[in-house]
Amino acid sequence: MIRLTRTRSEAAIHQNFREAKKRAFEKELLRNQRRIRRGEIAKHTFNSNRWKPAKNQLLAETGGKCAYCEAPIAAVAFGDVEHYRPKSSYWWLAYCYDNYLAACQLCNQRFKKDVFPIQNRKMSAPAIRRNTTDNFIAAKAGTIAPDPLDADRVNDFTHQHKQERPLLLNPYFDDPAEYFAWRADDVLREVEITPNSENFQVEVIVNTENLGVEPIAEASIKYYGLNRMELKTQRYNTYHKYRVLRTTFEVDRLSPETQSQIRNTIEGMKAPGAEFAGMIRYFDVLFSSSER
Repeated sequence: MIRLTRTRSEAAIHQNFREAKKRAFEKELLRNQRRIRRGEIAKHTFNSNRWKPAKNQLLAETGGKCAYCEAPIAAVAFGDVEHYRPKSSYWWLAYCYDNYLAACQLCNQRFKKDVFPIQNRKMSAPAIRRNTTDNFIAAKAGTIAPDPLDADRVNDFTHQHKQERPLLLNPYFDDPAEYFAWRADDVLREVEITPNSENFQVEVIVNTENLGVEPIAEASIKYYGLNRMELKTQRYNTYHKYRVLRTTFEVDRLSPETQSQIRNTIEGMKAPGAEFAGMIRYFDVLFSSSER
């Protein structure tokens, strides 16, 4: 997992998440919440065609990788527009652009599912009751999720995120490098993710899903499935290539041209679109520190 940045422009962000369509979709959500309060329907139903247009841009921002595990997904799977805050419990964010990431089906559907442990109080839902008026809903529609092109609203949403403090890292909000370390095992030929330091072993109380006591890094590793066997093996293969390059680079008799090629190759392995770039960045800092 590496830090991600959203591209905020009209060209990048589909009209479904802005202006008239955003208001219409939110009005529907609010009306359905009122119907739930009145006992007319049991739960929300969502239209996946409304968030599908976000996928291409989300994949562009991850370099075609899963935002969680950094395995490449574009060439071998459709991938998911993942709702970071699950739409089952955060219904008002079902069509919120800033709640989306590109994720592989394994991270999203097999592991994370609807789990969303938090440290503090849950983000407040819009106050909709059985007697809420149409006028109130009309005024509220368009305001329940941030407009992705409105910097002030986005900043407010980021502040709410920090106040809620989810235990699952979001690379658009959090810097994973502060939380994760990687440990290579040459016998098992695996690379495992671990918490980066004892600072993240502090116990925090989870108030949803009866998940008990989990530190942030460990919760993210567990509920994204970041140490599943397939990933540990794939990561080792990439790490091994890096280590061979790094060791070769230290050979005294290499020509300047060969040194330059190796250096460029390693830099490419750390690039945002490279698989497991977070791991390579970690080991490159580690190796560089040991040489000083």
